[in-house]
Amino acid sequence: MQVFKVYFKIIKANAKLMSIYVIIFLTLSTILSISGAPSGESSFVQTKANVAFINLDQERAFIQGFKDYLSKYVNFVEVENHQEKLKDALFYREVEYIITVPANFTEDFLQGKAVRLEKTVVPDSTTKIYVDMAVNKYLNAARAYLNNVPAIAEAELAEEVIKAASSETSINLKTFGEKSMNDTAVVGYFNSLAYSLCMVLILGVSSNLLVFNQKSLKRRNLCSPMKDRTFNLQLIAANLVFSFAFYGIMVIFSFILNGRNMLSYKGLLLCISGLFFTIAALSISYLVGIVVKNKNAQSGVANILAVGLSFLGGAFVPQELLSEKVLAIASFNPIYWYVKANNAIWKLTSYSFDKLSHILTYLMIELGFALAIFSIALVVSKQNRLSSS
Repeated sequence: MQVFKVYFKIIKANAKLMSIYVIIFLTLSTILSISGAPSGESSFVQTKANVAFINLDQERAFIQGFKDYLSKYVNFVEVENHQEKLKDALFYREVEYIITVPANFTEDFLQGKAVRLEKTVVPDSTTKIYVDMAVNKYLNAARAYLNNVPAIAEAELAEEVIKAASSETSINLKTFGEKSMNDTAVVGYFNSLAYSLCMVLILGVSSNLLVFNQKSLKRRNLCSPMKDRTFNLQLIAANLVFSFAFYGIMVIFSFILNGRNMLSYKGLLLCISGLFFTIAALSISYLVGIVVKNKNAQSGVANILAVGLSFLGGAFVPQELLSEKVLAIASFNPIYWYVKANNAIWKLTSYSFDKLSHILTYLMIELGFALAIFSIALVVSKQNRLSSS
């Protein structure tokens, strides 16, 4: 196993350079994993909007009850009833909603007349929906009481409306089947892993091929008692061990960073998807190792290929943000199909054959790319042997 041993001696000599990219990748993955970790809250908590309440009516029990009810949903902010002051409060987001109660509002409302509150909101504010719902709920409940109990006193009306409008219904949410992966750090880790795999495998494989393809060393090997077939088998075995060992280390780190989400069927499928891409990355690395002729060009080619294919394939930028033309070009890139498979795995809700069949198709396309690239590498290798002989 002389070739096998020499292979990993060369890997050891280049370990510092390769470890730089691994450390960068793991650092970014750790930061994303920590920042994207769930807070542990499983319930919905409504955020209170800042509201200015301008009352041009008298201080009536109905209006006070209205304010008491709204205080459960909004934060009241004191703003002077002046047009410029109110505009400034909205502009600087001191308040998001201004409610103005017009004069004689309470009297007209109690008499069944059509009345309307005046409101001013921040443009395109989503909080206005919740405030509108709270306002309408109180007024609708009050209108229902007046229609059914016309002689009800104003103070009693306000009290009863608050009780009715404040009633809530508890809801229990139940999930059937496996819960979907809610941590995007998992799929993000495996998508961006494409860059790290390409970079490290290209550097490792090409470093060895640069050594073994030296003319002086090749001539020595031809004179040695080792058969050419044995030499190639040991070289292939070393490439496979190096590639799968590095991928295995990356998978171990994925369990360290996202252990809970990795211990699932989706985690297993992501690992399988990464295994298929490792084969594709190995074939790319083998082609680069044959084409590159010197150490100076090695890092440049590795960086251009790894970064270019990763960006084009959607490993860094979500594929949904890429244009149709870019995606059409990216479809000739194995990273594109790898990321597509990972995204499809992440969105799985069941594991029927229909759901898994398109994922299997993506994996087969990756394998097809690996075989095509490896075939090209064999042709280039044969041409190099013929030209050097």
